[in-house]
Amino acid sequence: MRTFRTLAAVTTVAGALALAAPAAVAAPAGPSAPASGVPESAGPTDAKPSKPVIATYRGKKIDLSQGWGSARVCTEVTGGAVYCHDSIAEADQALATIDPAARTARTAPAAAGVAVSDADCSSGWVCIWEHSNFTGPLLRWSQFGTKYLSDWGFRDRASSACAYNSNGATLYDDRTLQPDPSLYLGWGCYDLTGQGYPYGGNWNDRVDYLTVN
Repeated sequence: MRTFRTLAAVTTVAGALALAAPAAVAAPAGPSAPASGVPESAGPTDAKPSKPVIATYRGKKIDLSQGWGSARVCTEVTGGAVYCHDSIAEADQALATIDPAARTARTAPAAAGVAVSDADCSSGWVCIWEHSNFTGPLLRWSQFGTKYLSDWGFRDRASSACAYNSNGATLYDDRTLQPDPSLYLGWGCYDLTGQGYPYGGNWNDRVDYLTVN
C-alpha cells in the first residue's frame, strides 16, 4: 500500500509539472542574433476563438486577417479603432488628428544597440515588427487586452518587439496538446531571434497571440 501511495504522489506531481506552461522573461535587445531555422508554431490555424480586425486604410475598411494590401503599419488608437497606412511617417501625421494624445506622447528611449526611430514606438504603446532589425510591417497597440495575431494578419510573423507601456506585454505560442509557452516583455525593445524558446530554438516567427498588460 505504501508503494502505491508513493507512486500516486509522484504521478500527481509529474502531471502538475507537465501542465505548467513554460514562461520566460525576455532580455532586452542588443546586436541581432542569427535565426535558428527551427520550425514555426505547431498550433492549429484557428488557434484561439477570435474575430477579424477591421481597419481603415485609404478611406476604406479592410479585414486584416485577409491581408494588409499595400499597408506597412497598422495602429490601434485610443478607443480601439484601427488605422493602417503606407508608412510610419504617414501614420504619425494622421495620428495628430485621429488620436492627438497618442501622437504627442513622450517618445520612449531606444534600448542600447537598437535603432528604433522616434516615431516608431512611443510611450504607452506595444509594437511588433516582421523583421528582427525593427523593420518591415509594423503593428502598434495602445489598448489593453489579448490580441490574436491571426485576426491581425500577423500570426507567426513577429521577429522584434518593443513594450513601452506601464506593465509590459506577454507573447504566447499556441501549442497543440502542450502548454502555451510565454515570453514577458518589460520596458524596452527585443530581438526575438535572440530570445530562447523553451522547446528549442528561439522566438522568431512563433508569436500567435499576446496580451498588452
